[in-house]
Amino acid sequence: MTGTAAIAKKKADKPNTKLYLIALVVVLFVCFLDDFTPSGRVIPNYFKYIIVVSMIYAVASLGINFYSGYQGDTSLGHAVFFGMGAYTTAYLTTQFEGVSFWLSILVGMILSAIIALPVAWAGTRVKGSFMVVITYGYCEIFRYLATNSRSLGGTAGMAGIPTPRIFGVKLTKIPWLPSNKDAFILILFAIICFLAFFTYRVVHSRVGYALSAIREDEIAAYAMGINVKAYKRMAMVTSAVITSVAGSFYAGFANVADPSLFGATLSITIFTMLVIGGRRSITGAIFGAFFVIICPELLRYVQDLIGLPFDPWYILYGVILVIVMRYKPEGLLGKKDS
Repeated sequence: MTGTAAIAKKKADKPNTKLYLIALVVVLFVCFLDDFTPSGRVIPNYFKYIIVVSMIYAVASLGINFYSGYQGDTSLGHAVFFGMGAYTTAYLTTQFEGVSFWLSILVGMILSAIIALPVAWAGTRVKGSFMVVITYGYCEIFRYLATNSRSLGGTAGMAGIPTPRIFGVKLTKIPWLPSNKDAFILILFAIICFLAFFTYRVVHSRVGYALSAIREDEIAAYAMGINVKAYKRMAMVTSAVITSVAGSFYAGFANVADPSLFGATLSITIFTMLVIGGRRSITGAIFGAFFVIICPELLRYVQDLIGLPFDPWYILYGVILVIVMRYKPEGLLGKKDS
């Protein structure tokens, strides 16, 4: 690659600052519009609920992007780390008085890193369809353990998770915010921006170039002196830690954690977000999460409006996947393989 081409590629890979500034304006508009509207609430609370859920899954999508995007292996087991974050938060905040939500996030990140190690070890010995089966099986193990554990609430899960607090004030009760969802929106937006910057810095560092070499040709990466096993483990652990943060926020927001959070369905959903949005694309990972969460809600409204006897989302979902895989295999906002 010539020097000019390298500079052009580097510029093309830079985050779109204008896009994030526009997103910031939209977030502030959504959060504070009601404060400047004399007639009362303009933006429905349910709309803000969908935004919060979309942001939580955007964090999970950015997490899996490290492993299934930049490192290149397919995982259908990331619900393990999502569920670990959720259950860690649920258990610590309900069973131990005085343990804060923010501390539970840190503990969940550590535990997720630990349980990611066996999968990371397996990933250094197998790949492709074998890794899909391993991650899927790992997911089912933890779902079974959660379902049959009395201390974790069994099939009912753990309810009554206290709402997160900041400086002693519940996030749902901050006086200068119009609704009980706005604090979650602002905090999650800040986390997404941080993860976008963090991902960009890692991808354009020595670590990112090593992961790229491993993804393109593992044998050639070995020949160049890259410690393939170490980098693959690093990608899995980093991916697990980020995904666990999404799980913790889900538990803090929904006030419940149940065994379905360890289910393969959730793993497939998170992976699909990345596939639709675009692997190895920061914006694509975020877009994919919003797309997969918001579209079903819009179609349910259409279903009720015209009286359809079935949910049109499942049909559209399959059609979208077929079209994306046929015409945009790199995802709607992903990068084409060189």
